[in-house]
Amino acid sequence: MPERGARGGTKPVLRGTRRRPAPVRGAVRILFLDVDGTLTDGVIGFARDIDYRNFYVRDGLALDWARDLGLLPVVISGRASTAVASRMADLKLEHYLGIRDKVAAAEQVLAREGVEFRECAMVGDDLPDVALLKRVGWPIAVADAVPEVLKIARTVTRMPAGRGAVREVVEMLLRHNRTWPRVLERYEAAE
Repeated sequence: MPERGARGGTKPVLRGTRRRPAPVRGAVRILFLDVDGTLTDGVIGFARDIDYRNFYVRDGLALDWARDLGLLPVVISGRASTAVASRMADLKLEHYLGIRDKVAAAEQVLAREGVEFRECAMVGDDLPDVALLKRVGWPIAVADAVPEVLKIARTVTRMPAGRGAVREVVEMLLRHNRTWPRVLERYEAAE
């Protein structure tokens, strides 16, 4: 069903995992992710000389599934952070922190992997994500993203940032790629 856009127009928006035509034909090969406000709730804490973030354990688990099933998760953040670097290392995720030009970083990954933007998804929440969201085949906004991101997203998660939005996206993309049953089999939860 079309929804009213930020400027009064209408456009189709996929909400969460409801069944609607996917904006990407064929498998999604790379999932680009922002960190603050996407993988986290957007709150940054400081204690002396270190920063900390809250990461949702289900998001991390889902990113393991993605990587294991051929969907390459790549984290690109405009902010450098020891807490984020530690979490990315813990999850064994490819990550680029302190990046001003997210598109340039993504282009390097695409060239290395032999993938085109149309075969990629990106999850974001704020203005620094817009340029990359406009290039990927499947732009996705977290539920609490800013209006400019919501306007260009083809899918908006039901869950907010840092509370399962990434888990929701990974499941949706693995279903699209027809590899979700393998996750269920792993846990003896087959449908």
